[in-house]
Amino acid sequence: MMARVPTVRPGAPRRGSALMIVLWSVALMSVLIAGFAFDSHVEGRITYYYRNRTKADYLARSGIEVARMLMTKQVEAGEMGEDEEPDADDRWFESAKRLHQGLAIRGLKEALGDGEIILSIVPEPARLNVNQLKEDDWERILEVSNVPEDFWPEIIESLQDWIDTDDEARVDGAETEDYYATLESPYMAKNGPLDTVGELLLVKGFSRAILFGGPLGEIEDENGAPWMVTGINDLLTTYGDGKVNINAASQRVLMTLPDVDELVAGAIIEEREGVLLEEGAQEDTSFESVGDLVARIPDLSPDVKSRVTVDSSIYRITSIGRVGGVMRRVWCIAEHEQGRLRFLRWREE
Repeated sequence: MMARVPTVRPGAPRRGSALMIVLWSVALMSVLIAGFAFDSHVEGRITYYYRNRTKADYLARSGIEVARMLMTKQVEAGEMGEDEEPDADDRWFESAKRLHQGLAIRGLKEALGDGEIILSIVPEPARLNVNQLKEDDWERILEVSNVPEDFWPEIIESLQDWIDTDDEARVDGAETEDYYATLESPYMAKNGPLDTVGELLLVKGFSRAILFGGPLGEIEDENGAPWMVTGINDLLTTYGDGKVNINAASQRVLMTLPDVDELVAGAIIEEREGVLLEEGAQEDTSFESVGDLVARIPDLSPDVKSRVTVDSSIYRITSIGRVGGVMRRVWCIAEHEQGRLRFLRWREE
């Protein structure tokens, strides 16, 4: 007897297939909704970031205007007599007074809206003019930066060849024909002064580690660790007459002066900064002249007198705007003369 085959009547509902279609539709809709939600989240984060970046950018630019105001106000602070008291509500007075004294302003913070401005105004002669350095100056700079002595001859003589006007290479130096023209991407030695400190990266012997700090290639220290250098970028400038502003120079710059070690540099900084008075003001103990420096730091080498100054008309202004973890940085080199601020270089980062 043959088995009976069940038959499906035309038009009968196929419940299983319909259920599968519904499940697939729900799954597809879930994926689409999740995708839309993710896109919305990403777009929201991007919008949040760009909004904060725009705010931070305006804050950084506002910091430059604060610096302009302080430079104008320093004249007023300097003209105030000893018996006169500044306005108690004038929160800018002490900063303007520091500028009048030739001191640097580093890390001044000013809250504004939901962000803040971080401002530094440092006389540019607080650094060494790279175009006016002698061989002994370079030796002290490289020593302070922990560059091994084996590197010194190539670095010093290559820079001398880069700056001088002839095409004859020194023993450890380099000129166009014997070195720069042989590189994979050849170029010519400048045979003239540097326009920026970053130009040193074009000179034989200089690397990013030597300029900005970090591990020095395959060189190791006595413990087998990578040889670390601290960099020379923060010590150098291409502006000024070559004299170091003793009231604004960092400890590292001071240690590049003849016979100035860490102890003497610390004494100079302590002497010029004074003490914080009870009412919150800073006692004025900045050096009024080179003679004042020598009188108050008697152990200084006589060679220091001809290499330092207390005057500045060129400043490095760095303004950082920060909002919600987003930062924008603007820095410039500006000349302040006769109450006016003239920008010599401008960079936004």
